[in-house]
Amino acid sequence: MGDVHWRELYHEVVDTGLCTGCAACVMACPRDVLGYTDDYFPVQVGEGHAYDQCTIGDRGCDICTRACPRFRNWESDLDEVLFGQPRDRDQVYGFTRSILLTRATDAGIHEAGQDGGLVSQLLIWGLDNDMIDGALTSAIVDKRGPFDSEPALVTDKAGVLATAGSRYTYSANPLAMADAEEAGLKQLALVGMSCQSSINGTVEAYGVNKYKRKIALTIGLLCSKTFTYDGQKQVLAEHGIAIGDVVKVNIKGRYMVWLRDGTYQELPLKLFHPYTRPGCKLCPDFAAEHADISTGGIGADDNWTLTLVRTERGEEWMKGVIDAGLVEARPGEDDPVAMNLLTRLSTVSRKRWPTDAVPADAVAPGLLPLA
Repeated sequence: MGDVHWRELYHEVVDTGLCTGCAACVMACPRDVLGYTDDYFPVQVGEGHAYDQCTIGDRGCDICTRACPRFRNWESDLDEVLFGQPRDRDQVYGFTRSILLTRATDAGIHEAGQDGGLVSQLLIWGLDNDMIDGALTSAIVDKRGPFDSEPALVTDKAGVLATAGSRYTYSANPLAMADAEEAGLKQLALVGMSCQSSINGTVEAYGVNKYKRKIALTIGLLCSKTFTYDGQKQVLAEHGIAIGDVVKVNIKGRYMVWLRDGTYQELPLKLFHPYTRPGCKLCPDFAAEHADISTGGIGADDNWTLTLVRTERGEEWMKGVIDAGLVEARPGEDDPVAMNLLTRLSTVSRKRWPTDAVPADAVAPGLLPLA
C-alpha cells in the first residue's frame, strides 16, 4: 500500500464503524504504538500523539493498514491471493474445496468441544505432530466477571481442552501473539471468528511476512455476531440466571444455557440483540471466508461440525486427521438444514456492508455486492 498509514486506517475503518476489533493492526505494529481498548477498538498510544496520528506511520510505516482485514479492497484482494480468482456474486460464503460434517472420534475431545470437537482435534494433532508449537485462541477468565473471555496461548492438549467451546463475548485472539513471541514460538495456529480469520489473507496478500511465516493454520468460526458481556449478564439476571453459574452457551436460533447444577435453559435470542457488539453490526462475513478451514455447529445434529475446507493447507490438515482415524467425516449435503443456514446467514451478513461508510475522499472499500 505504501502511501497510507494509521491516519487513513483510523478514518476509513475505525471511525466509520467498519472496524471489527480483530486487533490485527495491534498485533502487527512493529513499534507497539497501537493499543487496544476494553471496548474492542485499536487506539494510538503514547504521549504527544493525536488519536489519528502515528509518528512511525507518518514517516512511512504502513504495516497496520496491510494487516487490517477491512481496509479498502480487502475482499477481492484476499480472494485473489488465496484462491487465485475473484468470486462470483452467488458465492455468498466464499470459495471451498469441500464441505463436510465432521466430529472427533475420541469421546473426551468430542465432549469437550462445542459441537463435533473438530477444532480441538486439529490443534491437538498439530501439536502432537510438531506442525505447530502453539495456538492462539480464547480462555474463560474473570476479567469483567464470571464467564468472560480473553486471548490465550495454548501449547499442549490440556490447554486445548481447557479452552474448548464457544463464548459469545468477544475475544481478540490475535493479541495472544505477544505471548507466543515472548515464548519464542515459531509455528502457530490461529483460531478466531470470521473477522480474525481474514488475517489469513491479509498477511499473504499484503506481505506481512513476519506473521505469514508464523501462522501455519487459520481456523475460522462461523459467526453472525457477538454480544457485550454486560448485556448478556443483564439478560440472564432478568431471567434468574447468574452468569457465574453458566458453564456452556450455544446459539442455534435461540440462546441455550447449561448451568453448574446440571440444568438447562433456553432464552429467546431477540432479547440479546440490543447488546450486539458494535464491531459486529457492519461485518459482512458470517462464514469465515478467508480461513484455511471454517467451522460451525449450525446443523440439525449438535454432535457434528459443519466444516468448510478452503485452502490447500487446510485440505492437508483435514486429510491428516481423517487418515489418522481421529476425525470422521461425511458430506455436508447430508445435512440440508446446515447447508440452508450457511447460505441464508451468509447472505444476511453480506447485506450489512455499507457502500457509503467511508469519507467521500477515501477509496471505497471493495466488497462484491449481492446479485
